[in-house]
This record gives sequence, structure tokens and C-alpha cells, in this order.
Amino acid sequence: MSEKMCLRDLIEVSKEDVERAVAEHGGAGANVAGFVASTAAGKVNEVLDEDITSLLAAGWSKVKDVRTAAERSRKAPGTTEVVTLGKHEQSSTHRPVLTLLLGEQKVADLEFTLELTATFKSVKLAISDGRIRSIAPGEASALARLKYKSLKLKEKSTPEWKLPGEIKLGDGINVPG
Repeated sequence: MSEKMCLRDLIEVSKEDVERAVAEHGGAGANVAGFVASTAAGKVNEVLDEDITSLLAAGWSKVKDVRTAAERSRKAPGTTEVVTLGKHEQSSTHRPVLTLLLGEQKVADLEFTLELTATFKSVKLAISDGRIRSIAPGEASALARLKYKSLKLKEKSTPEWKLPGEIKLGDGINVPG
């Protein structure tokens, strides 16, 4: 399987989320609503179309066992090392910024905070030539929280679910050496 899983699949920004953030921000942009808020939400969601498996792989590339396996695979080109990581969590924070314009004039920059936590029972990583080439994530759950300043706009958690047997990462994610 090589289907892309995105941040947006976990949590999506709605028109109402933008309206609440604008109201919290106050000032000249406080009248953003309806179509404009819907359009703005769509722009933030485009940023959330980032591939989550690449983000996860980048996090796993910092684990000592993964780095060691990557180094061995660099020394033996064409070989594949499989690393199994037991139960663990990965957290990340993302800050998409929405710039509101009135004509040519900037009215406000709204910086949202998206906090993600994924919990895995076990993950297998296939590593060759110093790159994570595929993952077998097994069972996992996730929590996504969207905020504007201290205002929580949305929180979504997933039940534990069985992920596909193998997710291929194309050219792979480099594990720094």
C-alpha cells in the first residue's frame, strides 16, 4: 500500500473554527464570516494535506536502534534491516498561519496550533541504504487538538485501529547518519 494519510484525515478546520479564531483575535478582521471564513478554512486545510507517514518516519529516524540499523544498511548497500519498535507515542506540533487581507492590506495573521499524538502498540520499519523504505504500523490510535491561542477549537481522538500491513514510502525517508 502507498496511499497517503494526511493530517487533514485526523482533523479538519471548519468555517466555524475560523470564525471563532477571528472573534478571539478581535480587531479589524472580526467580521470574517460565512463564505470568507469557509474559504479561509479551505486554505488552512490545504496545509493539513501533509503526509503524516513521512512525519512519523522522520520522528522514528531519531530513535537510536533505527539510526544504528540505517548506518549498517549504508555499509552494506542493497541489504534491508527490519527494526521493531514496541509500544510508544509520537507527538508533534504544527502551526499553520492564516493571513487575512482586506484588499491589499493585511488585517491579521492567525496562527493556529495543531497538536498531534499517535500511540502505537508496535511498528516495524524496513530500512535500506540509510532510508526508511516502508513501515508496518499494526495497531494505533491518535489524538488531534486544534487551538487558536488558548482557545481550543476542536479535539478529535480515534479509537484504536489496525493500520494496513505495509505502507511504502517511495524513495524512503533519510535517517541522518
